[in-house]
Amino acid sequence: MKKRAIEGRDRRPAMVGGVFLLLAAVFAVVAIKSQFFGGSGQQVPGDGQKEEQVSAVTGGGRRNIYDRNFMELAVSFQRSSLYARPLELDAPEEVSREVAKILELDEKNILSALKGERSFAWLGRDLSREKAVKIADLNLKGVYRINQVQRFYPGNQLGAHVIGFLKDEQGLAGVEFYYDSVLRGGGVYDPRLAAAGVSRKIAEGSDSASLILTLDIHLQNILEQKLKGLVGSTGAKAGVAVLMAPDTGEIIGLASLPDYDPNRFWEFSAEARRNRAIEDLLDLGAMDRLFQAAAVMDNRIAQEKSGVSGGEAGPEPEAAQKAAWNVVQDGRYISPEGVGFGQTVLGRDDFNVFADRIGLTVKGEVDLPEALFALKDVNVSPSNKAAGIQVENPPESAKAMLPHADKDSVPTATPLAVLSAFCRLINGGQVMTPHVLRAVWQDEQVWAVPVRQGIGEFAVRPEVSAGMRDEMKKAAGAGRGNFIIESLLQKDPVSQSQAKEGGEKAATAQPVMESILLGMAPLERPEIAMIVVLGGAHIDPSAKSPVRDFAEEMMPQARTALQNQVKPPTARELAVREIGYYKKMEMIQAKSTLPAALAQGPQGLVMPDVRGLSGRKAMQILQQYGLRLQIIGSGQVASQYPLAGTALRGVEQCVLHLKTMH
Repeated sequence: MKKRAIEGRDRRPAMVGGVFLLLAAVFAVVAIKSQFFGGSGQQVPGDGQKEEQVSAVTGGGRRNIYDRNFMELAVSFQRSSLYARPLELDAPEEVSREVAKILELDEKNILSALKGERSFAWLGRDLSREKAVKIADLNLKGVYRINQVQRFYPGNQLGAHVIGFLKDEQGLAGVEFYYDSVLRGGGVYDPRLAAAGVSRKIAEGSDSASLILTLDIHLQNILEQKLKGLVGSTGAKAGVAVLMAPDTGEIIGLASLPDYDPNRFWEFSAEARRNRAIEDLLDLGAMDRLFQAAAVMDNRIAQEKSGVSGGEAGPEPEAAQKAAWNVVQDGRYISPEGVGFGQTVLGRDDFNVFADRIGLTVKGEVDLPEALFALKDVNVSPSNKAAGIQVENPPESAKAMLPHADKDSVPTATPLAVLSAFCRLINGGQVMTPHVLRAVWQDEQVWAVPVRQGIGEFAVRPEVSAGMRDEMKKAAGAGRGNFIIESLLQKDPVSQSQAKEGGEKAATAQPVMESILLGMAPLERPEIAMIVVLGGAHIDPSAKSPVRDFAEEMMPQARTALQNQVKPPTARELAVREIGYYKKMEMIQAKSTLPAALAQGPQGLVMPDVRGLSGRKAMQILQQYGLRLQIIGSGQVASQYPLAGTALRGVEQCVLHLKTMH
């Protein structure tokens, strides 16, 4: 008995060691097969289970983006891409025949690519798990799989200018760009997120987290649809509408037209991808009167506090006229609410100081990448820059001031800056910075993100805010629950000459206008503020404004959205929703005219766009194309040859010019 006991003890180390070796071998095989298959071509364990229809990204993968009510704005799914190494294929004809059958592609195109002289050829990009497994089961030598993450935007164009889009798993616009490191697990660089108390793993970058935005997607849908109707009815070339909470700076809805679908962002022009709320420059025109009145009031209060006489009082405000529009000067009109404002004005230098102090001339204060670029070249669209710049650590940049207007001209500002400055006039003197991120979410933990501060302490004196609200109440008139002020700036001088010439066409023609509307509700303690901008619109300055009804309808709905309190959904609810989104994504792709496969052409390969990526990332992407790479400079890719979209037939070398981008 003792001998057996000794023998038993002697075997245990060997048995334990054998188990560890076996487990290590299994883990190694699984790790290899999870990246690709070839040779034996066996499927990855678990891939063949039919009940596993959806593979949502979890753990350290790119997490989702939600609206304020926990509705998905961007979701990620595991997808697969297939490629072949032609020199390793035993039977290219068989491979092309079987792959074409499963992917529903032209067998001749695939065979042409496989018989080329290249060492690499794509067979399918962003394939469903089901199709990838079918091809895996064929045991085709020389065929490999790469697991990737595919981003899907359930709302299509809804909130696209805020959400942004991905390319090669890199955020290139909107929140996808600005908070890229948080979504993919690259660490936290925004001090507000650190102050929110996110977990150590998220802060250090070993784990990723989902984002909850300030947008209400239901309200966003209504806002976009109504704005499209308004743009269509006025023949406007572009439109902007933003709803914001004056006290906190939460952006509840932001619409910019024309818009785009981030699921197919490459099909839309850079002009459509521009976030006009942040990137357009407005000539304030007659709307300047509102801010002039606030500046005069601020100057008077400052002089009273310093003991300096304010001088003679300005003229009494004129009684608001009953006309829908009132001429301020040639081509500039103001609504009745603005008639009493701005009759006493400050010098341009003094006004510029006030404008700077309330953030009217600021650009880079909202947490979107389009606001990070200074206006050094107004003709270069920041969205184009965003589509070509990789920012690992979005900076909390200092405010980027717009150039001051000449002394004899009215100031210019972005729509969001105008709305933000307006909010500071009515919020009682609170420091407020516009933002789109509300919270960080992981599993059952939600970390509320504090209001953005530190970029610029923009605020007005409480006395000025109270005084301006009193004036707005008077201008609104008795029985009104909101304040709305509008301005028109005629942009087409030809319309006036055509009208003088007469004729039936000239009589019915309406001038081309730039329209700006500012509104807030309720009057006593504003809960919501709004700006609407129409560019190139046909608006009759002798008729009722078509924009006012739109604003009066949207502001009450925005107030209701702010009052909604929704609990986070359970894991089961999220899983059920993700299955629905996955099916929707599959259905959209099935109808797409662009198959998820090799690009057209005899060689089947076209040059990808790697501009804006780091040199390392560009090399990772291009190494599978069989090209010799020449790298010049350091930093991000500023230009490339061949150009993006160029067929690579006969091309052997790629040249990348890198430089540091700010």
